[in-house]
Amino acid sequence: MRRRVSKFAARRGAVVVLAAFLLVLFMIFAAFSVDVGFLMLQRTRAQIAVDAAALAGVDNLGLGQEAIDGAVDEYLNANGFDADSSELIDRTIELGEWDHETRTFTSVAEESEANAVRVNVLHTGVDSFFGRFLGASQYTVPAQATASRGENPRDIVMVIDCSTSMGSHMGAGGRRIDNAKAAAQELVNQLVESDRVGLAVFSWRDPNRNRYERTGIMEELLDFDHDPTDTRIGELDKGEYGSGTNIGGGLRAGLDVFLNSDERPPLKPGEELEQILVLLTDGRVNKAEPYPTPDDGATGTLPPPPYDAGFDKRESVTQWANSIKARGIILHVVTLGTNAHDELMVDAATPDDGDRTYYHHIANGDDDVEQLLEVYRGIGAGDRRPHLVQ
Repeated sequence: MRRRVSKFAARRGAVVVLAAFLLVLFMIFAAFSVDVGFLMLQRTRAQIAVDAAALAGVDNLGLGQEAIDGAVDEYLNANGFDADSSELIDRTIELGEWDHETRTFTSVAEESEANAVRVNVLHTGVDSFFGRFLGASQYTVPAQATASRGENPRDIVMVIDCSTSMGSHMGAGGRRIDNAKAAAQELVNQLVESDRVGLAVFSWRDPNRNRYERTGIMEELLDFDHDPTDTRIGELDKGEYGSGTNIGGGLRAGLDVFLNSDERPPLKPGEELEQILVLLTDGRVNKAEPYPTPDDGATGTLPPPPYDAGFDKRESVTQWANSIKARGIILHVVTLGTNAHDELMVDAATPDDGDRTYYHHIANGDDDVEQLLEVYRGIGAGDRRPHLVQ
């Protein structure tokens, strides 16, 4: 006799099959949810690491490919990614030119042409959880970041003390004048096409020129072509225009470079011009500027001679420094050696703003040359602080 199956039993069998099917779907969904969540977490970690690495790479532009690579790997390692392990991470570093207007990145071969760094990472060692039951034991997580320097254009005038005392040696070796020239050229090397650079020097006595032309001298007016300034810096020597230290005259000559240079082409929308004067001296002021000091702010004009010779040498520095700063020109003051450390020079510099320092004293010591190079290198890079663009 044939056994009859009740409708209830048939339905119970169908429920079991359905439950098994739903359990499989649930397992697939769990695998998908857990693994995707973990992948997103790992991608976020990788992106944070790559962002930091790209910013560090841009911050080292101008210091050589080895320094850029080292900075990138340091920040990857600090964020938990072993840049030295090909099994866990594959990273590439690309130098390029970032166009802020079109927002495009173009690879370049020479570091001198780069204003941006792109870092690509493939994290190939991301383990799966439930996904391994579906044949995916590991995942690859990509991350990319592009960082660039800012592009605000700058006009920078360097004023260099060429008095005879600049022939003295620094603690780490070499004459002050030679180290000052190397630092000034390092600043020039940091500049980009939108920057202009100029040069003035000062001492005091030059018997071949009129008394009122003996002090600070305009050497190079502001120019987008950086080579003339770089070349003239290389030609300078101690005693270029005699002995003596007329710092007020150097400041006046630096301001003259700004006033006598050609007008800039119109700025692009959103750009803000930065004007910077960098004064370097190794001595205390011992001569007064024979030109009249401006006593009403930034007039930029001088009355015809003859001039009264009774000027105070320290007041001369203060007046010309104030005239420069009144025009919105940032004034960096760099002093070398013990004798040049003077509150007069501290007060002459643009006041610190909590984020930047504008008075830099390089004391005699084993690392004074590197300190000097670092100061000028930092001024050359300036406020082009790295920022992420992609």
